[in-house]
Amino acid sequence: MTTDLVTVPLGATLEAAVGEMLGNRVGSVLVTDGERPVGIITETDVLAAGSGTERPFGDIPVSRAMSPNLVTIGPEKRPQDALEKMQNYGIKKVVVTEDEELLGIVTTTDLVRHQSDLVEEVTDIDRTQSYPSL
Repeated sequence: MTTDLVTVPLGATLEAAVGEMLGNRVGSVLVTDGERPVGIITETDVLAAGSGTERPFGDIPVSRAMSPNLVTIGPEKRPQDALEKMQNYGIKKVVVTEDEELLGIVTTTDLVRHQSDLVEEVTDIDRTQSYPSL
């Protein structure tokens, strides 16, 4: 889970959201209303918003470009639960919340890293095992 989150307020423009994405080298920003997460803007959302209009990004509110139906998961859930939600909803990011408080985000990259860590742990265990001669 990534806890260093990049957010923009609900009243921001798409230009501000893109600026945050580029400045922080991330593929999405969470949209918040106060402290409460209300949407997400991904690179795909930016492309869709830009291709459908001649308006500059500074004139497009994030509320028009964001995906408002956040898929969330609790902090106690397993990585497999996040993966299942991603598969069920066809998404690459699941927002971690508790009582509407924004805690983090789980991405497909996080899951790949987790899988790599598990493989490394199993390999380390395998190396330390001594097997009797057959």
